[in-house]
Amino acid sequence: MNAENKEVATQESTAEEITLTPDTDIYESKEGVTLFFDLPGVSKETLDIDVDQDILTIKGKIDLTTAKNMQPTYIDVRANVFERRFTLGDELDSSQIVAKLDQGALKLSIPRLEKHQPKKINIKVA
Repeated sequence: MNAENKEVATQESTAEEITLTPDTDIYESKEGVTLFFDLPGVSKETLDIDVDQDILTIKGKIDLTTAKNMQPTYIDVRANVFERRFTLGDELDSSQIVAKLDQGALKLSIPRLEKHQPKKINIKVA
């Protein structure tokens, strides 16, 4: 293995070990929680979202390979995995999570359980 191949192999193994934490915006309302994630380069096929007990995990992979006839002079992103975990509160309904991915922007909507949503109390006149 020549020096150039060793350098490429080292870069590849380093990229596999590094995980990026995606930037996330969280908004809470009476109806539930909405999370927005920046996942540039992540496609629907390489995105996994799951809930195990009360832990929400978002994991996505990006392809960092370049064409064989191209040699990058500079690369900002050196990791190929985005991952983030959150503990969900008991008031959220994890079975009703809605996920939408649009060009690297992920939106997760997690509604509150009905029993935890605010209710208007009607007043009866005696």
